[in-house]
Amino acid sequence: VLNSQLPAATRRAAVFQAARFYLRWYPKLWLPLADGFQVSEVRHARLKAHLDYVARTSRRLARTIFHAMLRHGPKLERQQLLLGRLVDIGTELFAITATCLHAERMLSEDENGREHLPGLVDFFCRSARTRIEESFRRIRANSDRSGYRTGQQVLAGDFCELEKGIVQPRYPADS
Repeated sequence: VLNSQLPAATRRAAVFQAARFYLRWYPKLWLPLADGFQVSEVRHARLKAHLDYVARTSRRLARTIFHAMLRHGPKLERQQLLLGRLVDIGTELFAITATCLHAERMLSEDENGREHLPGLVDFFCRSARTRIEESFRRIRANSDRSGYRTGQQVLAGDFCELEKGIVQPRYPADS
């Protein structure tokens, strides 16, 4: 679609193909359990609640990525801080899933001596949820643009005067 070197007919066909896909896919991201993902096999309620959160938040992450694609277009790859936040969210969701499923397996194999495991997993998942929500918040409210402008000014040498006197250069003695 965005490749200007392709013929217009090819690009137009790609637009229709993408539209057909996204018109079916996007509404499912707003519906609970629209993709058929269910966590009914998990027996422990605390673990199931965290996996339900992962399912909901995964759809939210997909929507957020889609909105970022619409907003930034092909320049999204240059939005490194935004992409980093999205990756952080995905990593936390993976960690919650892996932790809950591993704990579920451990509890189903042998519950003796593991009565504290759900509480430990619950603590980890709640901490991860906090980090996820903070990353989502920082997608919307951040100082990325002003940081970029300041970085450009630093590279242009606009702040060289401020550097004087901070660190004394040490040169080896001339012999």
